[in-house]
Amino acid sequence: MAGTAAIVLGVFALTARGSDRPRRWAAWVILLPLAGAAIRGGAQAAVKGGLAMWPDPFVAALVGYTVSCATIFAGNRAFVPRASAPLGRRGILWFMAVGICNGLGVLAMYAALNGGRVSVVSPLVATYPLFTLALSALVLREEKFAPRVLLGAALTVAGVVVLARA
Repeated sequence: MAGTAAIVLGVFALTARGSDRPRRWAAWVILLPLAGAAIRGGAQAAVKGGLAMWPDPFVAALVGYTVSCATIFAGNRAFVPRASAPLGRRGILWFMAVGICNGLGVLAMYAALNGGRVSVVSPLVATYPLFTLALSALVLREEKFAPRVLLGAALTVAGVVVLARA
């Protein structure tokens, strides 16, 4: 419990805004990321159940991406007007690179779920903001590491260490 609490506090510190920026949204909006986190956690438990029936992370990734792709194409066709501007070559290359990285990450997560406990894998997956932060600092060069961000990173890493040792 202590490890999970540290991870939650660390992620909260990484995503919270400072007091210098006023909140411009209603308080109930905080329920959206909480609901998303609950769905994400439930999805990982469901994937673990599926892997118990068919223990192949490649099949799990294929099923997950097929369902996601069908959902996105259906939603795009139903709700998004046709794009008028063509896609640029640079944008397509970035899209492909991000897709490959995301696919490898999902495959690694499913392989971890196949061989490990959800209670360990799920918090480890929740550390992705640390990698996002590090990559944005490397790629964008404009990312500033405020004390709140460093505290969030330290709490998250400490929580993962506690969970990994359990």
